Amino acid sequence: MKEKISGVFAALFTPFNEKGNVDKKRLKKLVKFLISKGIDGLYICGGTGEGLLMSVDERKFVAEVVKETAGNKVKIISHIGCLNTKDTVELAKHAEKIKLDGVSSIPPIYFRYRFEEIYEYYKNIAEATSLPFLIYYIPSTTGVVLSNDKIAELSKIKNIIGLKYTNYDFYTLQDLLLKVKKWIAFSGPDEMFLPALTMGVSGCIGSTQNVLPEIFVEIYRSFKKGDIKKAMELQKRITIAVSLLYRYGTLDAWKTALKFRGVDTGFCRRPIKEKLSNEEEKKLRKEWKENFPEFSEGI
Repeated sequence: MKEKISGVFAALFTPFNEKGNVDKKRLKKLVKFLISKGIDGLYICGGTGEGLLMSVDERKFVAEVVKETAGNKVKIISHIGCLNTKDTVELAKHAEKIKLDGVSSIPPIYFRYRFEEIYEYYKNIAEATSLPFLIYYIPSTTGVVLSNDKIAELSKIKNIIGLKYTNYDFYTLQDLLLKVKKWIAFSGPDEMFLPALTMGVSGCIGSTQNVLPEIFVEIYRSFKKGDIKKAMELQKRITIAVSLLYRYGTLDAWKTALKFRGVDTGFCRRPIKEKLSNEEEKKLRKEWKENFPEFSEGI
């Protein structure tokens, strides 16, 4: 099963309307846009998808809309991590019920959990579904830092096929993959996709893939064909995009950039800043068009 999950995945934005509710129409448009650009998969309700800011029912709704829209055209992995095991298990069962392709979860957060508790959390989820399961390792936001020996212990749990690795230490990642040869990994940092490919990842999952899916797809294809020079030039463009967007914000900036491509994904959900100010958007629009004129069809 794990061999079938690879390539470029967008960590899908969740569009919210001005009242703070999930916007079905905008969500469907985004999914169709990404499929049309050759994306391999969608990773829903993760950090980029503002999943932890939504209720269980809202996350089920997003999963159902994405599956209804995408069908079997791309792989769909649902991030199901919650603050408690009960809700996470409920989302895992729902993902299998609607025939998604996999599930993923951050470790339990906020309390200082012992490794035994983290292990049991993942074990309880895996026992609730037969779907392939990716650990989501992102210590910068969860505060959970595990040694490779500890992470490798999680490979004993049935259904866990690898991890989404959002960290910059790719030596450590490759060392882990050498220890657990049956696992796959997806790189998380958008700006590190090509370096991660050289260290053995099967693909990427990230935010900028919503905005510039074509570039990520071409990096992946170029690498697979052995055209490293082309892949390097394309990766530089991602570095430019990420650096530019970070100067203006976080998710509010990324969603604004996508609007420049003619795909309006609405607002972010509070406490995230809902959108850029008019002045910020005006300045970003100018810089975006200067750097990415061919990806400014909505301007």
